[in-house]
Amino acid sequence: MPSEIPLDQAGSAEDLLLRLHAMASPPIGVNALLIVSLSMLPLNNAPEEFWADFRRALVEFRDRHNVEVFELAYAERGFLAKLDEYNLVRINSDLKVTLLRLIQEYFPENFGMVDQTRLVAIFDLRQKMATAIKIMERLVDAGDKPAQEQSQALRRLQEEDIALVVGVNEQLGPEQFAKVFIRHQKIAAIKPGQAPQQVMHEYFVGMDMLKKHVFKKVELRGSGNLFNQLTLTLDKLLVEAYDAVNPSGAKCSINLNVESVFTKAFQDFMGDDDYSVFANLVFEFRQANILQHFDEFGVAAELIRSRGGTIAVDAVFPETVGVVNLSRLNANIAKIFWRNGAESVLPQFRDEIAAMQAAGTVVVLARLDDELGLQVAHDLGIQMFQGFYVDDLLAAQAKAG
Repeated sequence: MPSEIPLDQAGSAEDLLLRLHAMASPPIGVNALLIVSLSMLPLNNAPEEFWADFRRALVEFRDRHNVEVFELAYAERGFLAKLDEYNLVRINSDLKVTLLRLIQEYFPENFGMVDQTRLVAIFDLRQKMATAIKIMERLVDAGDKPAQEQSQALRRLQEEDIALVVGVNEQLGPEQFAKVFIRHQKIAAIKPGQAPQQVMHEYFVGMDMLKKHVFKKVELRGSGNLFNQLTLTLDKLLVEAYDAVNPSGAKCSINLNVESVFTKAFQDFMGDDDYSVFANLVFEFRQANILQHFDEFGVAAELIRSRGGTIAVDAVFPETVGVVNLSRLNANIAKIFWRNGAESVLPQFRDEIAAMQAAGTVVVLARLDDELGLQVAHDLGIQMFQGFYVDDLLAAQAKAG
């Protein structure tokens, strides 16, 4: 039987951060950080049996592969390991299978919503030490408490909560609602060897602000169809607040569900007679949402284009590049998510990316959080970017004057 991992013997996030800072460059021996995140699951409702089985699974994984375990946060655990081309696939597969079995047993309703790149993220410390350190610094700064210190139980999302958001909007009014809850992120063009040039903003309702001010005791994850209804409501509030968010009408993008294009709020947003009303507006639709409502998307896209709007397909995962023919969708923009492992996946789809660009689709690498993504994208001819790394570059540029 594997030994137990008392919480006072497993390393903390601070311990792991110190280890990373102390490592040689390149690291000797241990060369990889694996981070397990269960943040997509409604853990506050998890039974004690889940935590016991989760603990047991981590112990067995540790003993099988001779790795070090760290308790990073309530929903995150870390492992330091020595990986090579022979054991990488085996260790990654073993850990994912173990976790997916637990999720299927205890959270079957969430099984289909698990992003496996978030479930297990592997960082090659020979290439991504800076990224690993930055992630650990965020975890340490967040001060997230380990599982046994979490005492406030969260309840599931209810219809009354959606009504509460609508009530808050009515109480504040669109302008104040926009100031409190609507956030933005810049999209920039970055050519090799040149400074970034801001192109536009993307506006969206910040879930973090909703959780802070409205959903303090609500678990949004694992809410199924109710969460979808919440996003439709947020789409409505976003378009109603658009003039307050972007009074100058500068070029920008907003992310909507396909269904939201057929609401009264969108009809009012569009107006009756102005056939260039969307000339400076990019409408982003998630690839999964498009496939779910494929016929309706065709109608929605044609309506938007008839008013001068631009269509973007959002949330294209590296592994799905080329699965959907974006040219047939007449998409003007494709936003590919940069995520762990994309540096080895995207180059495999060089021809597909080139074909999209040749057909007139602008490719944006979104969620960019490190320089490696910039290098990979430039090698593929991608020159449009969005993400925390872009935010940092633009901030440094502004500070330098």
